[in-house]
Amino acid sequence: MKKIWILLLTVFLLQGCTSAGQRTPSTPAEPEKPPASVPSQPPATTPEQPPTSSQPENPSTSPEQKPATETPGTYSNDIFKDVTVKKTGTDTFEVKGKAQVFEGTVSYVVEDGHNELTQGFIQTSAGAPAWGDFTHTIKVKKAEPNTTLSLILFETSMKDGSRRMELIIPLPEK
Repeated sequence: MKKIWILLLTVFLLQGCTSAGQRTPSTPAEPEKPPASVPSQPPATTPEQPPTSSQPENPSTSPEQKPATETPGTYSNDIFKDVTVKKTGTDTFEVKGKAQVFEGTVSYVVEDGHNELTQGFIQTSAGAPAWGDFTHTIKVKKAEPNTTLSLILFETSMKDGSRRMELIIPLPEK
């Protein structure tokens, strides 16, 4: 008889151990709370409307370079705005605009599609996160008469020296 009691006790203990993961620890049972009252009418919801945008989307425009809507001849992207280029002499161009760049330093390259003809940097009036104004005169001569010059403004990455947020501007012929 003693062996039966030990066997039954062992079975009950083992059964309790195997189902312990499924049960909560034994605590005094709390009386069940009634469910929270549910309002008789669901809250009114407004139909979801698509977000409105002041600018029409243009799938051919890259996210880095957006056409300026203020004035023709101005260029902008996320870190440059209101950039204009004016030809002031035979081989000279004046670049003006605003930039939001690290330590207020804008890097630039002028290329003809094949070669980099000149490069340098422009110091703005303020560093990021502020928008700094800049004006700079670039002197560059075409290597080949039948080419189009492009000014590329960018921020140099302090992490790896790569170009960030390039803004490509065709230099005017006249």
